Amino acid sequence: MKQSLLVLGILGLLSACSVQVFEGERKVDPIAGARARVAIAAEYIQKGQPELALQHLQRALEQDPKSFEAHNVMGVLLEQDDNFEKAEQSYQKALSLNSDYPQARNNYGILLFKLKRYKEAMAQFEVAANDLSYERREVALDYMGRSALMFGQKDKAYASFERLLKLSPRMPEPALILAQLAFDDKKYDDAARYYQKYLRNLAKERQSASALWLGIRLARLKKDIDTIASYELVLREFYPQSPEYQEHLKTRP
Repeated sequence: MKQSLLVLGILGLLSACSVQVFEGERKVDPIAGARARVAIAAEYIQKGQPELALQHLQRALEQDPKSFEAHNVMGVLLEQDDNFEKAEQSYQKALSLNSDYPQARNNYGILLFKLKRYKEAMAQFEVAANDLSYERREVALDYMGRSALMFGQKDKAYASFERLLKLSPRMPEPALILAQLAFDDKKYDDAARYYQKYLRNLAKERQSASALWLGIRLARLKKDIDTIASYELVLREFYPQSPEYQEHLKTRP
């Protein structure tokens, strides 16, 4: 997923602002003018025009230094430029101005995850995921689960992905992760159930190498020779260099 699609979830919130406010700007409410500029800056980031985005964000902060939205999008812009230290400062500033702003929590969490500060990231995602008004809770739950896995908290990861699957029941990825977690814990019935959920959600798309390998191991438990042969064929044809195929070759009876 492109970061711009993940972290810029403010365009809908700000879309009511009109670009026309910039003509005769002195007569306009500075807060409204700042919000309009933030919306345009976000669009420029999505279009890959950071210089123009920066100009609008700087002007927005001149108009309204307390614009938590402007500080949040500034963080996105700085993060895309790999200026992680200043990006973190921008997210922290946004949250200091509005601690209930879930988009900044989510964005800051993504930065912390990128920096491998998983415990801190998990805390940010948890706040965003628990905000029922936040439209991108599924992103926060997904990252919260992944952060928990990286931090070694399997139970928390399990709970996060279960919540994600309830929120977005047609997503294949959380079902696969839950199946893998259950298999690792030798909960084979749960693993098979989640794996079938993954297959239903995947529809006509091809399984990943990790999914095929899990499917082979589950089929081995049931001595389902036909399924093993079918999945092995796909794994060999599409993922011959994958670690999963190499592991299958090593453990094949």
